[in-house]
Amino acid sequence: MTNVEFKEKFISFLDVLGFKKLVEAAEAGTTTPLNDALEVLQELASPEERGKFEKHGPKCCPQSKYVQRNLDFRITQVSDCFIVSSEVSPAGAINLVNYCWTVVFLLLKKGFLCRGYITKGLISHTDEHFIGTGYHKAFEHEANVTAFKREADERGTPFVEIDKIVCDYVDRCEDQCVKELFSRFAKGDGNVMALFPIKRLAHSFIVAGYGRILDAEREKQANANVRRKVRSIKETVMSLADNSNPNAVRKTGHYIRALDDQLDVCDKTDEFIEHLKSRLRP
Repeated sequence: MTNVEFKEKFISFLDVLGFKKLVEAAEAGTTTPLNDALEVLQELASPEERGKFEKHGPKCCPQSKYVQRNLDFRITQVSDCFIVSSEVSPAGAINLVNYCWTVVFLLLKKGFLCRGYITKGLISHTDEHFIGTGYHKAFEHEANVTAFKREADERGTPFVEIDKIVCDYVDRCEDQCVKELFSRFAKGDGNVMALFPIKRLAHSFIVAGYGRILDAEREKQANANVRRKVRSIKETVMSLADNSNPNAVRKTGHYIRALDDQLDVCDKTDEFIEHLKSRLRP
């Protein structure tokens, strides 16, 4: 029997919410939603995905410090769950966070919500197994995520929470690339940090000198494209919601409110573009 080697690593446990309902629907003949979810899971958990680290090294912040060029990056998919681990290094931290963020974002685009926990601890993670107290910590905390809770006793909110020990590591690492990307991937609620994919659904543009923008109408069209994308995701999330389950409705409500907030951002962006347009010099 192969000796089990435990290492301290960054570890995440991710769970696709409502998967049991998708399986039941597929068994009854409605296979499209399940196939959509499986397409994302199989793509992101494929051997080729880990092979990218073997071949190219860190994807995010490639100049950041690492121990092994492949970051000892491991991915295991079990049904609707992901177990991901990487070495303890600045590059290891941000690449694991980026990977988890990508999982959440791609699932959200298909209308699926994801919950999970990112931490640091001991794990033995190979192609054959994953065991260790670090894995158990991530697994046990996943069901009790409190990020962006709206009630004092609410548990199991549909977000991927980030352990304070990971946030503190990023804060202390003095790597500006890692810090900047972490701030793009995560958002705090005043108590805890969590991955927040909706932050990406916004239009940004460069304001040129003297109060001019390059092309106001082009920027408004780009913002309109973002608005359509947000509305499409909102409609897809709502269409897959299990309205017979109050708990599922509550979880979906978190994202519907966040997407509505993002639509407000689109409206404010249009107003800002119009304001700049009015200031353009002839």
